[in-house]
Amino acid sequence: MHPRHWLVPALVVAAASLALGGLTSWGQTLLPDALVSFANSAGGWTILTFGVIWLSRVRPPIAAALGIVSFVLLIEGYRIVSGWRGYYYAEPFQDTFTIVGVLAGPIVGVSAALVRSGPAGWKPVAAAPVAAVLLGEGVYGLTVVAATTSPVHWILQIVLGLALMTAVILQARPRIAPSVTGGLAAIVGAGLFVGFYVWLGQLGASA
Repeated sequence: MHPRHWLVPALVVAAASLALGGLTSWGQTLLPDALVSFANSAGGWTILTFGVIWLSRVRPPIAAALGIVSFVLLIEGYRIVSGWRGYYYAEPFQDTFTIVGVLAGPIVGVSAALVRSGPAGWKPVAAAPVAAVLLGEGVYGLTVVAATTSPVHWILQIVLGLALMTAVILQARPRIAPSVTGGLAAIVGAGLFVGFYVWLGQLGASA
């Protein structure tokens, strides 16, 4: 692929991710209490990564690489602006979520590319990983951390995950198999996400 087909979108994705990550730091103090959890949540960063890559229109191989770039730079933007504001977050490129971003970024990137321009019949499967994060973290927020956070953001995140799956399933009809597969994958993935977050919490508590 000629560089002009991916270089400009890559630069735009990188710049947008860095800027949006910085804005999430400000969001922790500027957003209303009902929505403040968006500024420091895996679901929030996932949907931002999904969105900027979806808008970039790149093909799946490039989208996979840009998924890493976007997720990591969102975290770095958050870290840099938090430092400017006098709040220490983490050393550069050494946060736990940096590792998560490197691992999950390609999946989110490919998901965005396939939902944008992949075969309509299999878009439910492509959307399942992103929906799983939104649903799983929403459930986690409403249960495990319900005492310290507003339920509004978590409910909205669940609604967004359901809306994403509903939209791509409607596009896929009457393809029953990929719709069922995508739906089940989103549900199973949401359960795995909750388990992973609970494990991370226990790991942090014992450290």
